[in-house]
Amino acid sequence: MSHGAVRVRLDVTDVQAGMMLRAAGARRFAWNWAVAKVRANADQWAAEATYGIDKPHRVRPLSFFTLAKRWTAEKPAVAPWAGEHSTWTFRYAIRDAANAHQAFLAGKRRFPRFKSRHRDRARFTVRDGLALEAGRVRLAKYGWVRITAACPQQAKLRRLLRRGHAALQHITVARHSDGHWYATVNFDRQVRVPAEQRPSPVGPVVGVDRGVKTAAVVATADAALVAELPASRALRDRLRQVKHLQRALSRASKGSANRRKAVARLGRAHARAAAVRAEALHGFTAKLAREHGAVVVEELATANLMRNRHLAAAIGDQGWAELARQLTYKTARRGGQCIVVDRWFASSKTCSACGAVRPKLTLAERTYRCGNGACGHVADRDVNAAANLAAWGEHTLGICPCVTQAGDRHPSGPTAEQARHACGGWVSGPALRAAPVPPDEAGTSRPPVSVA
Repeated sequence: MSHGAVRVRLDVTDVQAGMMLRAAGARRFAWNWAVAKVRANADQWAAEATYGIDKPHRVRPLSFFTLAKRWTAEKPAVAPWAGEHSTWTFRYAIRDAANAHQAFLAGKRRFPRFKSRHRDRARFTVRDGLALEAGRVRLAKYGWVRITAACPQQAKLRRLLRRGHAALQHITVARHSDGHWYATVNFDRQVRVPAEQRPSPVGPVVGVDRGVKTAAVVATADAALVAELPASRALRDRLRQVKHLQRALSRASKGSANRRKAVARLGRAHARAAAVRAEALHGFTAKLAREHGAVVVEELATANLMRNRHLAAAIGDQGWAELARQLTYKTARRGGQCIVVDRWFASSKTCSACGAVRPKLTLAERTYRCGNGACGHVADRDVNAAANLAAWGEHTLGICPCVTQAGDRHPSGPTAEQARHACGGWVSGPALRAAPVPPDEAGTSRPPVSVA
Protein backbone atom coordinates (compact mmCIF):
# COMPACT_ATOMS: atom_id res chain seq x y z
CA MET A 1 0.00 0.00 0.00
CA SER A 2 1.10 3.52 -0.75
CA HIS A 3 -0.30 6.73 0.65
CA GLY A 4 -1.39 9.68 -1.45
CA ALA A 5 -3.41 12.86 -1.22
CA VAL A 6 -5.36 15.12 -3.56
CA ARG A 7 -6.35 18.66 -2.62
CA VAL A 8 -9.53 20.10 -4.11
CA ARG A 9 -11.13 23.50 -3.78
CA LEU A 10 -14.68 23.47 -2.42
CA ASP A 11 -17.63 25.54 -3.64
CA VAL A 12 -19.50 26.04 -0.37
CA THR A 13 -22.74 27.86 0.30
CA ASP A 14 -23.21 30.27 3.17
CA VAL A 15 -24.95 27.56 5.17
CA GLN A 16 -22.13 25.10 4.55
CA ALA A 17 -19.51 27.73 5.40
CA GLY A 18 -21.19 28.29 8.76
CA MET A 19 -21.34 24.56 9.35
CA MET A 20 -17.63 24.19 8.61
CA LEU A 21 -16.78 27.07 10.91
CA ARG A 22 -18.70 25.35 13.71
CA ALA A 23 -16.82 22.12 12.99
CA ALA A 24 -13.53 24.01 13.15
CA GLY A 25 -14.67 25.50 16.46
CA ALA A 26 -15.43 21.99 17.75
CA ARG A 27 -11.92 20.89 16.82
CA ARG A 28 -10.45 23.93 18.57
CA PHE A 29 -12.57 23.22 21.67
CA ALA A 30 -11.24 19.64 21.85
CA TRP A 31 -7.67 20.88 21.41
CA ASN A 32 -8.01 23.41 24.22
CA TRP A 33 -9.63 20.77 26.45
CA ALA A 34 -6.73 18.39 25.83
CA VAL A 35 -4.13 21.12 26.40
CA ALA A 36 -5.80 22.00 29.71
CA LYS A 37 -5.58 18.36 30.82
CA VAL A 38 -1.93 18.12 29.74
CA ARG A 39 -1.08 21.35 31.53
CA ALA A 40 -2.79 20.21 34.74
CA ASN A 41 -0.87 16.94 34.52
CA ALA A 42 2.41 18.83 34.04
CA ASP A 43 1.64 21.05 37.05
CA GLN A 44 0.97 17.98 39.17
CA TRP A 45 4.27 16.45 38.04
CA ALA A 46 6.10 19.65 39.04
CA ALA A 47 4.31 19.71 42.41
CA GLU A 48 5.28 16.13 43.13
CA ALA A 49 8.87 17.03 42.35
CA THR A 50 8.81 19.66 45.09
CA TYR A 51 7.53 17.02 47.52
CA GLY A 52 10.67 14.95 46.94
CA ILE A 53 8.91 12.12 45.08
CA ASP A 54 11.19 10.16 42.78
CA LYS A 55 10.54 10.32 39.04
CA PRO A 56 9.41 6.67 38.65
CA HIS A 57 6.68 7.29 41.23
CA ARG A 58 5.38 10.58 39.85
CA VAL A 59 2.36 10.99 37.63
CA ARG A 60 2.96 9.84 34.06
CA PRO A 61 2.44 12.08 30.99
CA LEU A 62 -0.97 11.75 29.40
CA SER A 63 -1.08 9.70 26.20
CA PHE A 64 -3.57 10.00 23.38
CA PHE A 65 -5.48 6.92 24.55
CA THR A 66 -5.78 8.25 28.08
CA LEU A 67 -7.01 11.62 26.82
CA ALA A 68 -9.48 9.92 24.46
CA LYS A 69 -10.96 7.88 27.34
CA ARG A 70 -11.30 10.97 29.51
CA TRP A 71 -12.93 12.84 26.64
CA THR A 72 -15.50 10.07 26.17
CA ALA A 73 -16.34 10.18 29.89
CA GLU A 74 -16.51 13.99 30.16
CA LYS A 75 -18.02 14.79 26.78
CA PRO A 76 -21.69 14.74 27.89
CA ALA A 77 -20.94 17.36 30.54
CA VAL A 78 -18.39 19.60 28.84
CA ALA A 79 -19.73 19.38 25.27
CA PRO A 80 -23.41 18.38 25.15
CA TRP A 81 -23.54 19.65 21.55
CA ALA A 82 -20.85 17.21 20.40
CA GLY A 83 -23.39 15.02 18.64
CA GLU A 84 -23.70 17.62 15.88
CA HIS A 85 -20.18 16.82 14.69
CA SER A 86 -18.22 13.77 13.67
CA THR A 87 -16.44 11.89 16.43
CA TRP A 88 -13.23 12.04 14.41
CA THR A 89 -13.30 15.84 14.49
CA PHE A 90 -12.58 15.64 18.22
CA ARG A 91 -10.28 12.61 18.09
CA TYR A 92 -7.88 14.15 15.60
CA ALA A 93 -7.71 17.35 17.67
CA ILE A 94 -6.93 15.38 20.82
CA ARG A 95 -4.32 13.33 18.96
CA ASP A 96 -2.65 16.52 17.68
CA ALA A 97 -2.48 17.90 21.22
CA ALA A 98 -0.97 14.65 22.52
CA ASN A 99 1.61 14.63 19.71
CA ALA A 100 2.48 18.25 20.42
CA HIS A 101 3.09 17.41 24.07
CA GLN A 102 5.27 14.44 23.14
CA ALA A 103 7.29 16.70 20.84
CA PHE A 104 7.73 19.11 23.77
CA LEU A 105 8.98 16.29 26.01
CA ALA A 106 11.44 15.30 23.26
CA GLY A 107 12.77 18.88 23.11
CA LYS A 108 11.56 19.50 19.56
CA ARG A 109 9.10 22.31 20.21
CA ARG A 110 7.60 24.47 22.93
CA PHE A 111 4.75 23.50 25.22
CA PRO A 112 1.39 23.42 23.39
CA ARG A 113 -0.68 26.54 23.86
CA PHE A 114 -4.37 27.29 23.77
CA LYS A 115 -5.85 28.33 20.43
CA SER A 116 -8.06 31.34 19.81
CA ARG A 117 -10.57 31.54 16.98
CA HIS A 118 -9.02 34.86 15.97
CA ARG A 119 -5.56 33.38 15.43
CA ASP A 120 -6.14 29.71 14.63
CA ARG A 121 -6.71 28.57 11.06
CA ALA A 122 -10.15 27.05 10.62
CA ARG A 123 -9.75 23.34 9.89
CA PHE A 124 -11.02 19.92 10.90
CA THR A 125 -10.57 16.26 9.91
CA VAL A 126 -13.14 13.50 9.44
CA ARG A 127 -12.65 9.82 8.74
CA ASP A 128 -16.07 8.20 8.39
CA GLY A 129 -18.84 8.58 5.84
CA LEU A 130 -16.43 9.64 3.07
CA ALA A 131 -17.18 9.51 -0.63
CA LEU A 132 -15.81 11.15 -3.76
CA GLU A 133 -17.83 11.60 -6.92
CA ALA A 134 -17.59 13.75 -9.99
CA GLY A 135 -17.95 17.34 -8.81
CA ARG A 136 -18.63 16.67 -5.13
CA VAL A 137 -17.28 15.11 -1.96
CA ARG A 138 -19.14 13.78 1.09
CA LEU A 139 -18.15 14.31 4.72
CA ALA A 140 -19.67 12.52 7.70
CA LYS A 141 -22.25 14.65 9.58
CA TYR A 142 -21.77 17.47 7.06
CA GLY A 143 -23.16 15.98 3.85
CA TRP A 144 -22.17 16.56 0.23
CA VAL A 145 -20.07 19.57 -0.74
CA ARG A 146 -19.47 20.70 -4.29
CA ILE A 147 -16.00 20.83 -5.83
CA THR A 148 -15.11 23.96 -7.78
CA ALA A 149 -13.37 22.34 -10.75
CA ALA A 150 -12.33 18.87 -11.83
CA CYS A 151 -8.72 17.84 -12.45
CA PRO A 152 -6.96 14.73 -13.79
CA GLN A 153 -5.90 13.68 -10.29
CA GLN A 154 -9.54 13.60 -9.13
CA ALA A 155 -10.58 11.50 -12.13
CA LYS A 156 -7.71 9.06 -11.52
CA LEU A 157 -8.61 8.71 -7.84
CA ARG A 158 -12.29 8.10 -8.64
CA ARG A 159 -11.29 5.42 -11.14
CA LEU A 160 -9.12 3.70 -8.53
CA LEU A 161 -11.96 3.86 -5.99
CA ARG A 162 -14.46 2.32 -8.42
CA ARG A 163 -12.09 -0.54 -9.21
CA GLY A 164 -11.32 -1.18 -5.56
CA HIS A 165 -7.63 -0.30 -5.93
CA ALA A 166 -7.80 2.57 -3.42
CA ALA A 167 -9.62 3.45 -0.20
CA LEU A 168 -10.29 6.83 1.36
CA GLN A 169 -8.64 7.27 4.76
CA HIS A 170 -9.53 10.76 5.95
CA ILE A 171 -10.33 14.21 4.63
CA THR A 172 -9.02 17.45 6.12
CA VAL A 173 -11.05 20.57 5.38
CA ALA A 174 -9.34 23.93 5.90
CA ARG A 175 -9.96 27.56 5.04
CA HIS A 176 -7.03 29.04 3.17
CA SER A 177 -5.73 32.55 3.59
CA ASP A 178 -7.49 33.52 0.35
CA GLY A 179 -10.85 32.85 2.03
CA HIS A 180 -11.67 29.67 0.08
CA TRP A 181 -12.25 26.25 1.59
CA TYR A 182 -10.08 23.30 0.50
CA ALA A 183 -10.40 19.58 1.15
CA THR A 184 -7.31 17.35 1.24
CA VAL A 185 -8.43 13.83 0.37
CA ASN A 186 -6.01 11.26 1.82
CA PHE A 187 -6.14 7.72 0.44
CA ASP A 188 -4.28 4.42 0.43
CA ARG A 189 -3.60 2.80 -2.91
CA GLN A 190 -2.74 -0.76 -3.74
CA VAL A 191 0.69 -0.95 -5.32
CA ARG A 192 1.11 -3.65 -7.94
CA VAL A 193 4.86 -3.15 -8.19
CA PRO A 194 6.73 -2.02 -5.04
CA ALA A 195 8.72 1.20 -5.33
CA GLU A 196 12.03 -0.62 -4.86
CA GLN A 197 11.21 -2.91 -7.80
CA ARG A 198 10.19 -0.19 -10.21
CA PRO A 199 12.66 0.63 -12.97
CA SER A 200 14.23 3.95 -12.13
CA PRO A 201 14.57 6.64 -14.81
CA VAL A 202 17.58 6.20 -17.06
CA GLY A 203 18.91 9.73 -16.66
CA PRO A 204 22.27 10.29 -14.96
CA VAL A 205 22.76 11.34 -11.36
CA VAL A 206 22.32 15.09 -11.09
CA GLY A 207 22.98 17.66 -8.40
CA VAL A 208 20.62 20.53 -7.64
CA ASP A 209 22.23 23.70 -6.35
CA ARG A 210 19.69 26.10 -4.87
CA GLY A 211 20.39 29.82 -4.92
CA VAL A 212 18.98 33.32 -5.15
CA LYS A 213 20.15 34.56 -8.53
CA THR A 214 18.89 31.30 -10.02
CA ALA A 215 16.44 29.32 -7.94
CA ALA A 216 17.95 25.97 -8.90
CA VAL A 217 20.75 24.81 -11.21
CA VAL A 218 20.90 21.15 -12.23
CA ALA A 219 24.14 19.59 -13.51
CA THR A 220 25.82 16.21 -13.81
CA ALA A 221 29.12 15.18 -12.25
CA ASP A 222 31.03 16.22 -15.40
CA ALA A 223 29.63 19.78 -15.06
CA ALA A 224 27.12 19.42 -17.91
CA LEU A 225 24.23 21.82 -17.37
CA VAL A 226 20.91 19.94 -17.41
CA ALA A 227 18.26 22.46 -16.37
CA GLU A 228 17.74 25.77 -14.63
CA LEU A 229 14.86 27.16 -12.63
CA PRO A 230 14.73 30.96 -12.91
CA ALA A 231 14.62 32.89 -9.66
CA SER A 232 11.10 33.33 -8.37
CA ARG A 233 9.71 36.83 -8.17
CA ALA A 234 6.23 35.75 -7.14
CA LEU A 235 6.21 37.92 -4.03
CA ARG A 236 8.61 40.67 -5.09
CA ASP A 237 6.50 41.47 -8.16
CA ARG A 238 3.51 41.95 -5.84
CA LEU A 239 5.43 43.63 -3.06
CA ARG A 240 4.06 47.08 -3.78
CA GLN A 241 0.49 45.80 -3.56
CA VAL A 242 1.27 43.77 -0.45
CA LYS A 243 2.76 46.78 1.31
CA HIS A 244 -0.29 48.85 0.40
CA LEU A 245 -2.62 46.19 1.81
CA GLN A 246 -0.48 45.85 4.92
CA ARG A 247 -0.70 49.58 5.60
CA ALA A 248 -4.47 49.45 5.13
CA LEU A 249 -4.62 46.60 7.61
CA SER A 250 -2.57 48.49 10.20
CA ARG A 251 -4.93 51.48 9.94
CA ALA A 252 -8.08 49.42 10.51
CA SER A 253 -9.42 49.21 14.03
CA LYS A 254 -8.90 45.92 15.81
CA GLY A 255 -12.01 43.78 15.94
CA SER A 256 -13.84 45.76 13.26
CA ALA A 257 -15.41 44.44 10.08
CA ASN A 258 -13.07 46.57 7.99
CA ARG A 259 -10.09 44.87 9.62
CA ARG A 260 -11.47 41.44 8.76
CA LYS A 261 -11.88 42.56 5.15
CA ALA A 262 -8.35 43.95 5.10
CA VAL A 263 -7.00 40.66 6.44
CA ALA A 264 -8.85 38.79 3.70
CA ARG A 265 -7.47 41.06 0.97
CA LEU A 266 -3.92 40.66 2.27
CA GLY A 267 -4.37 36.89 2.49
CA ARG A 268 -5.56 36.71 -1.11
CA ALA A 269 -2.49 38.62 -2.29
CA HIS A 270 -0.14 36.25 -0.50
CA ALA A 271 -2.12 33.24 -1.75
CA ARG A 272 -1.71 34.36 -5.37
CA ALA A 273 2.05 34.70 -4.89
CA ALA A 274 2.24 31.25 -3.28
CA ALA A 275 0.24 29.71 -6.14
CA VAL A 276 2.60 31.16 -8.77
CA ARG A 277 5.64 29.87 -6.88
CA ALA A 278 4.12 26.42 -6.32
CA GLU A 279 3.20 26.01 -10.00
CA ALA A 280 6.79 26.67 -11.10
CA LEU A 281 8.23 24.31 -8.49
CA HIS A 282 5.84 21.47 -9.32
CA GLY A 283 6.65 21.58 -13.02
CA PHE A 284 10.38 21.72 -12.38
CA THR A 285 10.50 18.90 -9.81
CA ALA A 286 8.17 16.65 -11.80
CA LYS A 287 10.47 16.82 -14.82
CA LEU A 288 13.56 16.02 -12.73
CA ALA A 289 11.89 13.05 -11.04
CA ARG A 290 10.66 11.75 -14.38
CA GLU A 291 14.03 11.89 -16.15
CA HIS A 292 16.64 11.14 -13.45
CA GLY A 293 16.93 8.16 -11.13
CA ALA A 294 18.93 9.97 -8.44
CA VAL A 295 18.74 13.65 -7.53
CA VAL A 296 21.17 15.15 -5.02
CA VAL A 297 20.34 18.24 -2.96
CA GLU A 298 22.25 19.94 -0.19
CA GLU A 299 20.92 20.44 3.31
CA LEU A 300 20.62 24.17 3.90
CA ALA A 301 20.35 26.10 7.17
CA THR A 302 17.68 28.38 5.74
CA ALA A 303 16.85 29.95 9.10
CA ASN A 304 20.45 31.09 9.49
CA LEU A 305 20.59 32.46 5.95
CA MET A 306 17.36 34.40 6.50
CA ARG A 307 19.10 36.45 9.19
CA ASN A 308 20.77 38.42 6.42
CA ARG A 309 18.26 41.23 5.99
CA HIS A 310 19.55 42.03 2.52
CA LEU A 311 18.79 38.54 1.20
CA ALA A 312 15.94 37.41 3.45
CA ALA A 313 13.15 38.46 1.08
CA ALA A 314 14.81 36.90 -1.96
CA ILE A 315 15.57 33.67 -0.11
CA GLY A 316 12.03 33.35 1.21
CA ASP A 317 10.65 33.86 -2.30
CA GLN A 318 12.46 30.82 -3.74
CA GLY A 319 10.83 28.02 -1.75
CA TRP A 320 13.99 25.98 -1.11
CA ALA A 321 12.40 23.66 1.43
CA GLU A 322 9.36 23.07 -0.76
CA LEU A 323 11.60 22.16 -3.70
CA ALA A 324 13.44 19.55 -1.60
CA ARG A 325 10.17 18.18 -0.22
CA GLN A 326 8.68 17.73 -3.68
CA LEU A 327 11.82 16.04 -4.98
CA THR A 328 11.77 13.61 -2.05
CA TYR A 329 8.31 12.16 -2.67
CA LYS A 330 8.28 12.51 -6.46
CA THR A 331 11.54 10.64 -6.97
CA ALA A 332 10.36 7.88 -4.63
CA ARG A 333 7.09 7.63 -6.53
CA ARG A 334 9.01 7.23 -9.80
CA GLY A 335 11.30 4.56 -8.42
CA GLY A 336 14.27 6.90 -7.90
CA GLN A 337 15.72 8.53 -4.84
CA CYS A 338 16.60 11.94 -3.49
CA ILE A 339 19.95 12.09 -1.70
CA VAL A 340 20.52 14.83 0.88
CA VAL A 341 24.11 15.99 1.27
CA ASP A 342 25.49 17.06 4.61
CA ARG A 343 25.43 20.82 5.07
CA TRP A 344 29.16 20.91 5.86
CA PHE A 345 30.08 19.70 2.39
CA ALA A 346 31.76 22.70 0.74
CA SER A 347 30.06 22.33 -2.64
CA SER A 348 30.58 25.97 -3.65
CA LYS A 349 34.25 26.17 -2.65
CA THR A 350 35.30 22.85 -4.16
CA CYS A 351 36.67 22.54 -7.69
CA SER A 352 34.63 20.03 -9.66
CA ALA A 353 37.65 19.20 -11.83
CA CYS A 354 40.42 18.49 -9.31
CA GLY A 355 38.72 18.60 -5.92
CA ALA A 356 40.79 21.46 -4.50
CA VAL A 357 39.00 23.58 -1.92
CA ARG A 358 39.31 27.34 -1.93
CA PRO A 359 39.70 28.88 1.53
CA LYS A 360 37.41 31.80 0.66
CA LEU A 361 34.66 32.43 -1.85
CA THR A 362 32.61 35.59 -1.55
CA LEU A 363 28.99 35.82 -2.65
CA ALA A 364 29.95 38.43 -5.26
CA GLU A 365 32.09 35.92 -7.19
CA ARG A 366 29.72 34.39 -9.73
CA THR A 367 32.49 32.59 -11.63
CA TYR A 368 34.46 29.88 -9.88
CA ARG A 369 38.20 29.90 -10.53
CA CYS A 370 40.21 27.03 -9.12
CA GLY A 371 43.02 28.09 -6.79
CA ASN A 372 45.14 25.12 -7.81
CA GLY A 373 47.72 26.40 -10.29
CA ALA A 374 48.02 23.00 -11.97
CA CYS A 375 44.27 22.92 -12.66
CA GLY A 376 43.04 26.43 -13.48
CA HIS A 377 39.43 25.24 -13.86
CA VAL A 378 36.93 28.03 -14.59
CA ALA A 379 33.19 27.45 -14.46
CA ASP A 380 29.95 29.07 -13.46
CA ARG A 381 29.69 29.13 -9.70
CA ASP A 382 26.29 27.39 -9.51
CA VAL A 383 27.13 24.78 -12.15
CA ASN A 384 30.35 23.95 -10.28
CA ALA A 385 28.42 23.45 -7.02
CA ALA A 386 25.78 21.29 -8.73
CA ALA A 387 28.53 19.14 -10.28
CA ASN A 388 30.10 18.60 -6.87
CA LEU A 389 26.75 17.49 -5.47
CA ALA A 390 26.25 15.06 -8.36
CA ALA A 391 29.74 13.63 -7.80
CA TRP A 392 29.00 13.24 -4.11
CA GLY A 393 25.82 11.34 -5.00
CA GLU A 394 27.67 9.04 -7.40
CA HIS A 395 30.19 8.21 -4.70
CA THR A 396 27.41 7.51 -2.19
CA LEU A 397 25.71 5.17 -4.66
CA GLY A 398 28.99 3.39 -5.37
CA ILE A 399 29.18 4.35 -9.03
CA CYS A 400 31.90 6.96 -8.67
CA PRO A 401 34.84 6.41 -11.07
CA CYS A 402 37.39 7.98 -8.74
CA VAL A 403 39.79 6.19 -6.41
CA THR A 404 39.11 6.92 -2.76
CA GLN A 405 42.13 8.35 -0.99
CA ALA A 406 42.78 8.80 2.68
CA GLY A 407 43.45 12.26 4.01
CA ASP A 408 41.55 15.45 4.63
CA ARG A 409 40.21 18.13 2.33
CA HIS A 410 40.35 21.07 4.68
CA PRO A 411 42.33 23.96 3.13
CA SER A 412 44.85 23.87 5.98
CA GLY A 413 45.13 20.08 6.14
CA PRO A 414 48.36 18.19 5.39
CA THR A 415 47.02 16.66 2.16
CA ALA A 416 45.10 19.67 0.93
CA GLU A 417 47.51 20.19 -1.97
CA GLN A 418 46.74 16.80 -3.54
CA ALA A 419 44.55 16.88 -6.63
CA ARG A 420 41.44 14.79 -6.14
CA HIS A 421 38.12 14.06 -7.80
CA ALA A 422 35.19 16.30 -6.89
CA CYS A 423 33.65 13.72 -4.56
CA GLY A 424 36.98 13.46 -2.73
CA GLY A 425 36.13 10.16 -1.08
CA TRP A 426 33.48 11.71 1.11
CA VAL A 427 31.25 9.35 2.99
CA SER A 428 27.84 10.04 4.51
CA GLY A 429 28.81 10.15 8.18
CA PRO A 430 27.58 12.29 11.08
CA ALA A 431 28.06 16.01 10.62
CA LEU A 432 30.85 17.67 12.54
CA ARG A 433 30.73 21.25 13.67
CA ALA A 434 32.87 23.83 11.90
CA ALA A 435 33.80 27.39 12.66
CA PRO A 436 31.20 30.01 11.69
CA VAL A 437 31.48 31.42 8.19
CA PRO A 438 31.62 35.20 7.68
CA PRO A 439 28.46 36.62 6.07
CA ASP A 440 30.28 37.58 2.85
CA GLU A 441 31.48 34.02 2.16
CA ALA A 442 29.69 31.05 0.66
CA GLY A 443 29.72 27.42 1.69
CA THR A 444 31.24 25.81 4.75
CA SER A 445 34.58 24.08 5.06
CA ARG A 446 34.21 20.87 6.98
CA PRO A 447 36.64 20.13 9.83
CA PRO A 448 39.46 17.66 9.15
CA VAL A 449 38.15 14.09 8.99
CA SER A 450 39.91 10.89 8.09
CA VAL A 451 38.39 8.52 5.56
CA ALA A 452 38.86 4.90 6.54
